[in-house]
Amino acid sequence: MTTPFPRPWRVLVLFGASGTGKSTVARQIAIASGGTWLQVDDLRLALQYSRVTLPGQTDRLYFFETTPEVWTLPAADLLLGFIDVATVMTPAVRVVIDSHVVTDVPMVIEGDGVSPFLIDDPVLRPWVDAGVVRFCCVAAEGHGDLVENMVRRERGDHLDDHERVARHADANLAFNDWLVAASRSHGIPVVQSRPFDSLAHRIEQAITDTRSG
Repeated sequence: MTTPFPRPWRVLVLFGASGTGKSTVARQIAIASGGTWLQVDDLRLALQYSRVTLPGQTDRLYFFETTPEVWTLPAADLLLGFIDVATVMTPAVRVVIDSHVVTDVPMVIEGDGVSPFLIDDPVLRPWVDAGVVRFCCVAAEGHGDLVENMVRRERGDHLDDHERVARHADANLAFNDWLVAASRSHGIPVVQSRPFDSLAHRIEQAITDTRSG
């Protein structure tokens, strides 16, 4: 039996680096709250497949698709790629949240393509201040956890190359650290992904405590 997830919010935005378990917990929370669940990755793939032109710097959306041997690049370059994708996805994520917030059905939207700076978007900020839209960053424990999750989920076509897997995990960890720092500077609660069994409860507590404070 699924434990009901308290819902004073209408849209819950979960973000974090790849390999933190945010997709799984987002699905759990969506089911428990009687709502829907949207992966920002699906939205990104739709935009990329449609070859859309974004309001700014469209080429950054295609960095990981068009850069030859992208996973052989230094972790610092991959980190900038992650940040750029999250930045250029902001208008698309914003309009989905703003459109959904007036409905009666709660939504959990999650992904590594969410920028923490979205919380200060002038369109969304009134909803954030009212507690209708809430944000939470799911943080990784460390490099080893990210590598383990990548291999377990068989993400990518480079998992037979341990050096490339390690470099990918290095980039994910750097992105994780960047997201955590940006979240804390913007007052967004940060929740460690482990232990996973209690992650949904700890997210609930974190977004409630933030509103209470």
